[in-house]
Amino acid sequence: MDRMEYSDENSLLRAKNQQGAFPMETIKHVEKPTTVITDEVRRIDMCNTAYGLAARGEYGAVVQRGVQKSLPGKYPLSAAQKDVIDHIALMQPNPVADQTAPIPRHPDVLSRHIKSVGYFLKADVMGTCKVPPSAYYSHDKQGNPIDMRYENAVVIVMRKELSAIRVSNGHDWMGDPISFQSYQHLGMVAETIANYIRRLGWDASAQYGPSFVDRYTVLVPPLLLAAGIGEVSRAGIILNPFLGLAFKAAVVLTDMPVAPDQPIDFGLQRFCQSCKICAEACPSKAISLGDKVMYNGYETWKLNTQRCASFNFTNKKGTMCNACVKSCPWGNPTTWPHNLVRTLVMNTSLIQPIAIQSARLLGMSLPIPEEKWWFDMEYVDGIIQSREKGTDQQ
Repeated sequence: MDRMEYSDENSLLRAKNQQGAFPMETIKHVEKPTTVITDEVRRIDMCNTAYGLAARGEYGAVVQRGVQKSLPGKYPLSAAQKDVIDHIALMQPNPVADQTAPIPRHPDVLSRHIKSVGYFLKADVMGTCKVPPSAYYSHDKQGNPIDMRYENAVVIVMRKELSAIRVSNGHDWMGDPISFQSYQHLGMVAETIANYIRRLGWDASAQYGPSFVDRYTVLVPPLLLAAGIGEVSRAGIILNPFLGLAFKAAVVLTDMPVAPDQPIDFGLQRFCQSCKICAEACPSKAISLGDKVMYNGYETWKLNTQRCASFNFTNKKGTMCNACVKSCPWGNPTTWPHNLVRTLVMNTSLIQPIAIQSARLLGMSLPIPEEKWWFDMEYVDGIIQSREKGTDQQ
């Protein structure tokens, strides 16, 4: 026998019980995403993302200078985190083993195994899916065509630091550090899983990091949707029922035969249609207050990416904005009272207006200045300058 076989139907690798910290297995799964996706979706040139457009001056010279200023790291902590992310991104993939390992090749077993590896490495949510062709970028930043090399994807999700989000005002100096913390860990986990898969005899490519890390050949949101991580939100990005918008994701593309997860439906489309808290909290007014529209062949609340990017890259009082993340009612901690509300909102449409009004009254987007632990400061021409209110010290 050239590989191990698992005949025990009660084996953990065949079980359907909860794997991670959040009971994603309890969420309703559906055959198709809860938003319309047509065959008219076109692949996107990487140079035509909001970041690419801002970097080449399409949003104006002021925004372009803001991109150049942000790249080295405006804030000392995020600059230190970026050093580590850059170092991880220099890793070269190890060769694929000449022979596949003597383990079961059943997609269900391999899917559960690779998810377990992710949870072992401290991922918060794991998923698997087929890669839609339209999820691949058409060209890289150098203008080279991107090959649709892999059919399968392993999706890795890590939550943002809730305590820092809670204390922050949503668009101060902690914006980059909060995101980069997740990106750092995702880089290590994605590289480890890709390395592991290649050692097992299948090819794999780790995809992770902020926009300045050239590690992507795919758009992540379509994979989050396909892998059952969340639904499309009013903010125009994917929302998870337990993490809200407070997460970052990485992907491992692979030819390992994994079984795809299904999209999920927890009532978010109806909820976001009524709830406009994130749009009201958005300092750039980039989030739509209106209805969903069709854009590039799919249905979404269309984010004004120019407004969003322009605010982020010209923010004189901080780094990247997390106002939508901070204000979203789904971003509450996973304590039992909040989980009870989640369950009621997901299963009873009559509760949704009450939950929205309660979140509005509680003022989730308000900062907590008495718990702030960081200093407001900025790199200016290689020198750290204070940005604390009422001071101007180097």
